[in-house]
Amino acid sequence: MGRAIRPVALIVDDDTEQHELIGALLEETGLQVIEVASSEEAVNTLRTRAREIVLIVAAMHLPSFMNGARLAIYAQQWPWIRLVLISDDQQSMDQLPRPAVVMQKPWLPLNVLIHAEKAIAVANHL
Repeated sequence: MGRAIRPVALIVDDDTEQHELIGALLEETGLQVIEVASSEEAVNTLRTRAREIVLIVAAMHLPSFMNGARLAIYAQQWPWIRLVLISDDQQSMDQLPRPAVVMQKPWLPLNVLIHAEKAIAVANHL
């Protein structure tokens, strides 16, 4: 019997403190965590590892060629990936594709864990 692939969470944020905290929370759920600082790195990771990724947590405002909303649109080609965007303003929600969700800053650790558990549950049914 083959080895099961451990589901992956991709964190996209140039704020080191924030992505380390989110990464620590997600590792507690059993997800393997990949942390990147730009949308370019996220796109490259998706191109090579999308089959393993079940959750993307990304900052809405990224210092790269695409912001979090555009990254969410790009990631729609993998419908099993749950998308959570972190934002510090309300107006960014209008730009999002469904079913992406926004967590407003300051976000609660429990909300991160809830989204992780939902992503894991979907992955277990694939």
